[in-house]
Amino acid sequence: MHTRRDFIRQSSLAGFALAVPASWFQAGNDSFVYTSPFLKLELAASSPRLLYFSTDSLGQGQLNNNPVMKQPATNGIVYKSKIKRSSIGYFTGQHAHPDWEIVCDKKSFVIRTNWQEGAAVAPFELSFSQRLNHCTLLGCMQDQQQVKFPSVLHFPGMGSFRVHCDQPDQTLHYDAYRFHGPGEKGEPYVKCSLPGANALQPQISYHFESVTIYPDLPVIRNDKRFDGFRRNFINIFQLNPRIRTLANNSASDACAFTMFIYAELARKTPALTTQLTAMDMVRNSLDQYLGGMKAYGQVGYRGAYGWQSEFDSGDSAPSLIMSACYYILDTKDHEWARLHYESIRIWAMTMIATDRNNDGLIEYGYSGDTGSWTGDFKRPSNWWDTIGFGHDDAYSNILAYRAVTLLANVAEALNKKSDQEFFNSFAAKLKEAFYPAFFNPATGVLGGWRSKDGKLHDYYFLFVNSMAVTYDLVDTATGIRLMNALLQKMKEVGYDRFDFGLPGNLLPIAAEDYTHHDPRWGYQQFQVYENGGATGCYAYFTIHALFKLGMRREAEAILFPMLDSYTNNGFQGQCEGTEMTRDWRTWTGECWGYEGFLVDNYLPFLAVFDLETAKQKI
Repeated sequence: MHTRRDFIRQSSLAGFALAVPASWFQAGNDSFVYTSPFLKLELAASSPRLLYFSTDSLGQGQLNNNPVMKQPATNGIVYKSKIKRSSIGYFTGQHAHPDWEIVCDKKSFVIRTNWQEGAAVAPFELSFSQRLNHCTLLGCMQDQQQVKFPSVLHFPGMGSFRVHCDQPDQTLHYDAYRFHGPGEKGEPYVKCSLPGANALQPQISYHFESVTIYPDLPVIRNDKRFDGFRRNFINIFQLNPRIRTLANNSASDACAFTMFIYAELARKTPALTTQLTAMDMVRNSLDQYLGGMKAYGQVGYRGAYGWQSEFDSGDSAPSLIMSACYYILDTKDHEWARLHYESIRIWAMTMIATDRNNDGLIEYGYSGDTGSWTGDFKRPSNWWDTIGFGHDDAYSNILAYRAVTLLANVAEALNKKSDQEFFNSFAAKLKEAFYPAFFNPATGVLGGWRSKDGKLHDYYFLFVNSMAVTYDLVDTATGIRLMNALLQKMKEVGYDRFDFGLPGNLLPIAAEDYTHHDPRWGYQQFQVYENGGATGCYAYFTIHALFKLGMRREAEAILFPMLDSYTNNGFQGQCEGTEMTRDWRTWTGECWGYEGFLVDNYLPFLAVFDLETAKQKI
């Protein structure tokens, strides 16, 4: 015979949320369960230990994903638990008050800890499997792996919690792990540890409030097509606690050349908490770079695989400069600007000095010549680090133009007139040289790079052409011709799986122009990884360029299938039955990603602002 408790445990989550009031129930002898449309918690009866943790910050009862990592019972400590309608208490010894108490409400829960005579209370651990959800903790890190309150605990595809503490000096321990080097194995995790009460802080309360953090644009209201936008808008912000920097995900590399991507979205992101903004996260990461930290893309980086090149990537300095300028210009934090201006200026002067032939274009140290990527393995000049971009790299020059243009505005704001004139002059020279250097009259689009031998390497790179439009390297008429040529080529090659994002290139990269000679990374394997693989990464620039040029129908044809994928978590996690992940796919949907969660996939959310602007023009 089934009891009411059995029914509760076995019911579907959505039905359960509607059928019973939000309160704690004991599930057999082993655990306690709380469910509302916004969250589901299951705690062990024997100790303050999570067995199930899920949230739906939109309150739709989508609580199927439980990313909790299994934990052993708490250090041999014997607890006695007591259940009330809205709370669970865990007691040790003969204490009158619980060491830990969890109190739930419909959209929030509070974890309280009490100290009584004796040893400090053991921490309350929150441990999550990265394979099940790439969650992250966002906040200001004052010390290694210590995050200040208030902070945000974010679960991509599920929602977020604002986390507060009633003790202003308390911090939250935060750690994340994937691997440290080739061949190393381990279960990837994200962990947070709530300190227990002690003699100095005999009572501490931690408050978790379910929230969705997104710009509430009129165009998205009452439209379920944007549910993925709402749940996932802040997905791009993942804080690696071991290096205190925004990264590919919370347990992955920081890349100097992606800092501008975070800053672009941070400009449009509402406050994360009353005391924390996304721009604060950008500034905190920049502080690490300004303090001498090296990341992927820079000589001296010593991460899992290092940066295998004699030269900094051509896009690293522009990315850092753009990020710093966005922070200064948007926040008007001139105190920080004056403190770091000279360092930012040195980044720019070092970048400009790579224009060794004085033609107005920055250069990468490797030639980029066809067939030059043999012998010792070495990385090319930009984010697309398996393709042989070298010498005059169109993508890096687009970012360089944007960087010096922004820096000229910063120099003006700081009353540094000679610097303003110098950077504007270099920007003008670069722009004048750009189109003649990279336009291919045979295809009608911009090529990817012109190698040292003078050859233009053109594989119909979508991101190069659309970023030239985005950052004003070409005029409107030219932009329309470029984008029409790309759209026509897309039809010819048969790419229409916009729910997977966009490929970086529409034609296969020749083996002689590929740097990573391994089929797993796309070598002689078209549609695999960066050799034409589909991804959300960089798709924003194509969508934005189309909107900017008035090609709304074409832009929406890409954007809305991608929004549907965001709602269905189509850009994250492993493909069933494989070790490959959804951040890269072939054009038929086969997975070839490896990160599991790559934040660059979420920049296309910015295109919703273009949709809003287009709607206002009607």
